[in-house]
Amino acid sequence: MEVRKVSEAVIRRLPKYYRQLLVLQKAGVERISSSKLAQQMRLNASQVRQDFNCFGGFGQQGYGYNVVTLLGEIKSILALNRPYKAVV
Repeated sequence: MEVRKVSEAVIRRLPKYYRQLLVLQKAGVERISSSKLAQQMRLNASQVRQDFNCFGGFGQQGYGYNVVTLLGEIKSILALNRPYKAVV
């Protein structure tokens, strides 16, 4: 896998994308376009596409993003799918 430099701004937006996609998933949304996701998050569509392109292409032009697939990709990027040991 190619290592790329990702801006702090993109990294800060990833958890926000994740939370919004969880809301969409719970609402039963299967696919979403970059423009609709951007509108819901008060961003612009090109920013959403650029952010996701930092990690590879997740969507299909003219077809949008599969919500479940995108959630899984962002979860993996944020390392939310790894168990962590903790002492309470």
